[in-house]
Amino acid sequence: MKIVDRYMVKGFLSPFIWCVFIFTIMAVIIDIFSFIENIVKYKIPGSSLAAFYVYYCPTIVLQVTPMAVLLSSIFILSNLNKNNEITAMKSSGISLWRIMSPIIILGIIISTASFIISDKIVPTSSKVANMIRREELEKNKRASTQQVVDNVAVYGTGNRIVFARRYDTEKKLLTDIIIHQHDKSQNLISKTTAQAAVWTGSSWKFYKVITWKIDNSGKILSEPVFSEEKIIPIKERPRDFAYNEWHSEYMSYAELKNYIKNFRGTGTRLTRSLLVDLYQKVSFSVISLIIILIGAPFALITTRGGVMIGVGMSIAIGLLYYASIAISIAFGKAGILSPIMAAWLGNVVFGAIGIYLMNKRA
Repeated sequence: MKIVDRYMVKGFLSPFIWCVFIFTIMAVIIDIFSFIENIVKYKIPGSSLAAFYVYYCPTIVLQVTPMAVLLSSIFILSNLNKNNEITAMKSSGISLWRIMSPIIILGIIISTASFIISDKIVPTSSKVANMIRREELEKNKRASTQQVVDNVAVYGTGNRIVFARRYDTEKKLLTDIIIHQHDKSQNLISKTTAQAAVWTGSSWKFYKVITWKIDNSGKILSEPVFSEEKIIPIKERPRDFAYNEWHSEYMSYAELKNYIKNFRGTGTRLTRSLLVDLYQKVSFSVISLIIILIGAPFALITTRGGVMIGVGMSIAIGLLYYASIAISIAFGKAGILSPIMAAWLGNVVFGAIGIYLMNKRA
């Protein structure tokens, strides 16, 4: 590694680590103050708070990383520009892209690490954190303020997925139910539909039940079995459906992809929303790289007062980038944009803008 590369890497990593640390601490403090009244009123133990934030921290780190990348990029580039070091390097025949290459490579590494963390760590840690918050930090609140929940899907025990178009939390009533049963290799082995199911106090009683046996190729093996009433021994209780526990945040990319595959045909609105979440799992990780390309050109403004102007414009463009992502995701889930376009539109547009502006500065 050349001296210039080491200098750039060191100049970027130091503020990046500090930004991630400070932003994480700030997020934890803000979150604590959001339910400080409950902490005092119900004497929530410190051990519960500590456990919650240990499991919640991976999610916070992922959320603050792009802004930490942006500020770190602005910090090192504005300092280099302020001291005319960028000009000196360019005068020596080093292109701006070559100067930026160590930071861009770090952006790729951070993006890759973000995807690995979001795919391997966050699904489990988020689920545990949510359980601790629900059962220990907010135990005196109602599980759900909604009486009727639409499109409930629970990835249950025993390799079983249960989907219901509606769940009435007051009556503990599921309607329009589809149950997919898988073997240990995640092959679909049976499909069950039911008009409704009600919680009896110890089990779920299903009404107008039809069950099909299915082989590994997806073909139906025999005639469907019909039952007017049937107790199906699923272990999930009413609160599991009320919390809709297994949404996309709690699944890895592979799990969510398989989840969508199993639920094709249950409604375009549900599958469309899940497809947006699937593509977003990858596109969100790339934000750290794109935001470097966005921030760098503005950090290199050389006019009078350019450093402060560049910092302000970089942050403004970064916030606009975040807003565009949120809007495109909303449009995707509403069916205005295709799922893949909704997840990637902001990255493609702002990535192209960043490359264009970098070439103008080069």
